[in-house]
Amino acid sequence: MKRLVIVRGGGELASGAIHCLYRAGFRVLVLEQAEPTATRRKVSFSDAMYKGEAEVERVVCYLAKNEKEAKKRLKKGELVMLKDPGAKCIKELEPRVVVDALLRHGNVAGTNRKMAEHTIALGPGFCAGRDVDVVVETMRGHNLGRLIYEGYSYRDQQSDGGIIGDPANLEHLVFAPAAGKVKLLQGITLMVKKGDPLAEIQTKGGKVRVDATIDGVLRGAIHSGLTVAEGQKIADIHPSMSQEDCYTISDKARCIGGSVLEAVMAWEAKRPKRFFFDD
Repeated sequence: MKRLVIVRGGGELASGAIHCLYRAGFRVLVLEQAEPTATRRKVSFSDAMYKGEAEVERVVCYLAKNEKEAKKRLKKGELVMLKDPGAKCIKELEPRVVVDALLRHGNVAGTNRKMAEHTIALGPGFCAGRDVDVVVETMRGHNLGRLIYEGYSYRDQQSDGGIIGDPANLEHLVFAPAAGKVKLLQGITLMVKKGDPLAEIQTKGGKVRVDATIDGVLRGAIHSGLTVAEGQKIADIHPSMSQEDCYTISDKARCIGGSVLEAVMAWEAKRPKRFFFDD
């Protein structure tokens, strides 16, 4: 299918790229797992896996039941999601561009340059020129969004394995203190105070309460009912964000989205005889 870009993952940063590509006129198919664990669900297309569709800034993504339905929806110009964590559909659909936006800090899903004519990966765990054609820097700072055509992202180059900065900077993130099934006690966009109960985790030994780590707006939380591992991120609190901002793409996601679009268009500009938008 021409003009097709397949994006692996539908979380927050992935959705910034998906939104940008779709608005620019590309056909976009998003591949997700059965139970996505994105926390910033108000701006993540991955929520379509739970609700059948998800809207981010006036763009709606529809969940297809199978590959046949996905093709029909794509031809109609819709943004489509498919449950296919193994990316098995790539062989059949033959996209010209594949974007790995799983952000697992490693190439755990097997993305490689043979998947498409042009391959892009977000963040650490990939070597540009070997694993994929382009790596997009996802670390905040001067190089955020930089396109890397040779070598690794900045985090891969750190001797500490990519853990950079003061741990206190992670205070806004809420991690599961134990493994078990999560039940949320607060809704996204609500204001919380440090120490307020955010969730309960049902473990083998009983219920474990999870409290807010700081004052602020609960800008993200995973779905109730999900089973999590100890130490897994389950919520995100922002000390100064407005409730309205919970529904808009972040500056980081928007920057990365623009970089992915640039990577695609820069590659396409070198191929004038086979323009991407030709039918």
